[in-house]
Amino acid sequence: MSRRQFLPAAALGAASLAIPRGAMAQAYPSRPISFIIPYGPGGTHDAYGRKFASLLQTGLGHATVAPINSPGAAGKQAIFQLLQAPPDGYSISLVAVPGILMTKSSGPIDISKLTWLANLGRDTYGLAVGKNSNIHSVADLKALSAKRPIVFASTGAGSTDYFAVKVFAALLGLKVRLVSGYADSPNSVIAVTRGDVDAVVHSLTTLKQMEQSGLSRTLFVFQDKSGRPGIEDASSVGKPDLGQIFQWRPVVAPPRLPADITARLSKALVAAANSADAKAWAAKLDTALYPLDAAQTVKMIQQQSALVAKWNSVL
Repeated sequence: MSRRQFLPAAALGAASLAIPRGAMAQAYPSRPISFIIPYGPGGTHDAYGRKFASLLQTGLGHATVAPINSPGAAGKQAIFQLLQAPPDGYSISLVAVPGILMTKSSGPIDISKLTWLANLGRDTYGLAVGKNSNIHSVADLKALSAKRPIVFASTGAGSTDYFAVKVFAALLGLKVRLVSGYADSPNSVIAVTRGDVDAVVHSLTTLKQMEQSGLSRTLFVFQDKSGRPGIEDASSVGKPDLGQIFQWRPVVAPPRLPADITARLSKALVAAANSADAKAWAAKLDTALYPLDAAQTVKMIQQQSALVAKWNSVL
């Protein structure tokens, strides 16, 4: 930011300090809201961010809500950005759970300070290989692991795909190596279609899109029962814990967001997720909406934190 750009922003910040907090909340929102997306364009996080930014514009009285991609560090860059933002309701962000919960509170990012607003969706995860891969089953993965580590593409150590791969490998006794650095799920899935890696784990929403394009094959789903012939699941491999891993899609705000603004944003997000428009969109995208208000989201985060803690030794 240049000095010329910074001065008006600083003046605005100073002016806002002179306005009583109650008056600020009553006028909210009076300027554009940034809806941060923790991954690059493409993929389901991007789709959620753009759709719900649009829905919020109506839910908050025709406010301007701008989706902003901020990829990097497996979604942690967006959270670091949010932690620096003022608690005024004009910066909110999607986060990937349970992946982001692997960030240690003693590190540079303390997610326990975030204001949890709502949850929008909950998607099942799947494991896919390239369409022409010689891997066709979990038994094939075990056979490959006996020879060398299975190479997985990953968006990073703070991502849910990383968590799922680590737990999957631990429960099945597989040797794996994760290649990180992919900015979003489409790029990591493309890596498996090119043969750069052996496999990838992502939400079924993303994997089905790649499958329909003839680029990959899904061979395992993190469900009790897959419901699809030829695709293995937690029951078929005798590991019920694998049916408990989901991609949650909560929305957060900076620390110390005033309770009235928190309540308004939470109500608007839940209403958006329950709307006919959102349901039609979700059906078309093949994603699962799972709206939770602020209190329910905090409870979900506590449960997911316990799940991550259970597997901390393999992470």
